[in-house]
Amino acid sequence: MPEHDDLSAEAALREVDRAQGAVRKSSLRGARFFLGMWLGNTAYWLTTLLGPEAIKDYAIWIPTALVVAGALYMARQRAYGRLLSRLSRSVTYAFVGTTVIGAIYNMFLHPQDPGPLWVVADVLVALIAGAPLLYGAVRIFRSTEDR
Repeated sequence: MPEHDDLSAEAALREVDRAQGAVRKSSLRGARFFLGMWLGNTAYWLTTLLGPEAIKDYAIWIPTALVVAGALYMARQRAYGRLLSRLSRSVTYAFVGTTVIGAIYNMFLHPQDPGPLWVVADVLVALIAGAPLLYGAVRIFRSTEDR
């Protein structure tokens, strides 16, 4: 916004509305990023835990590509909503924690040839590993609907 001393009240209100719209769009982009990461993360864990051996070797590229693309995209954003700024750190830490839990489950508890009952545990681990991302996306979507 250019610095003008003679800015009318209507022009100032339009500028405030424009700035709020930019922040709201940025928050929605952050929520979509969390949602996309949740979908990719769930696909990764389901592929890793339930997929055939040939696919498991290449499954690591799913979250790697999502994280790199998402980090580059989010780094380009100039405006952040207060909720997105506050949630991003806690969602990231919780996501790292649940991912470590999933990795420990995969390394130590998951058998080489799982039976039918292990499918339920595998799906549960896949959903728990991505739960912080889904929580962050839902919180941001709800907050933007309220405005």
